[in-house]
Amino acid sequence: MKFRLLSLILTFLTVSVNAQGVSTHTISRTDGSNITYYLLHQLHTSPSDTLLLILQGSDCNSVLQIKSIFTDYKNAWPEADVLLIEKYGIDKGVSFSSDPERRDCPAQYIQNDSPTQRVADIQTVLDVVRKDGKYLNLIVLGGSEGAVIANLATTRIDDIDATISFNGGGRRFIDDVLHSIKSESENIDEIERNISGFLGFSNDIINSKPSDLEVSGHGYNWWYQMLSIDQLEILKKVNTPLLVIQGERDLSVSPQKVDEMMLALVKAGKDNIEYRTYKDLDHGFMNINGESNRKLVVNDIHVWLKSKLRNPNRSMQPTSDASAD
Repeated sequence: MKFRLLSLILTFLTVSVNAQGVSTHTISRTDGSNITYYLLHQLHTSPSDTLLLILQGSDCNSVLQIKSIFTDYKNAWPEADVLLIEKYGIDKGVSFSSDPERRDCPAQYIQNDSPTQRVADIQTVLDVVRKDGKYLNLIVLGGSEGAVIANLATTRIDDIDATISFNGGGRRFIDDVLHSIKSESENIDEIERNISGFLGFSNDIINSKPSDLEVSGHGYNWWYQMLSIDQLEILKKVNTPLLVIQGERDLSVSPQKVDEMMLALVKAGKDNIEYRTYKDLDHGFMNINGESNRKLVVNDIHVWLKSKLRNPNRSMQPTSDASAD
């Protein structure tokens, strides 16, 4: 069974880049496999007191292939050391592909990647990177599926000082997929067929035992967990500063469902969570003319962080020498 549903859903914009100045590290999981992670030291004159963990979306590519991290998102806190963590079965040897149905995606990734696995890997890496209290501040930033992971990680990992999650969808993943289906076509019959097919598929996943299923570049564990996650309940457990960002022209996740979720959080008294929308921007923060507005969004994130972090006066302004994607 194949769906064209995830061609845009839950991904950063990806393109091959040469990530200079990045050091590569590995650490073992309990099952004997390796987690690959990278550190980018943005300051060369003195050690940084801040670690910025940037989490990628759902595609089967190395995190080093995500150009927007290096041109824009690292500037959310320009003096921070940047931490990037590969997903299970992925390393920089995996060639870049924009095809969500790519046939050469590592089998270990298909079988093992899931939100739970990603959070476990984050915990393992942070235990090493932050050993002996090396960093005063820890920022977690994630977009698309990375936003879901950022929210989950914030409920399970101590000492996260601030979290930014953007374009990560509403309370239920299924609502975002249905929104994406409706956005892909103007043919009512085609929309109804695709909705019916996905509803049947999701029902089978939730009610079936684990299998060697592979759909749209993901295995059973990923699908089951994504369809089971309740983001509203996750966000209710977040007690540290969290900024949720949503583009109102997003065709991959439902801005309306995000609005509803955030209203529910306001009613629940979650005053540590702030919500910002961008009326004219899509899932990748592009405007209606196809122009990137990521630098604007990142600057707004930077300003927000200055009010949340310890020692904020040490922050520098975001750089502007990187070109847009």
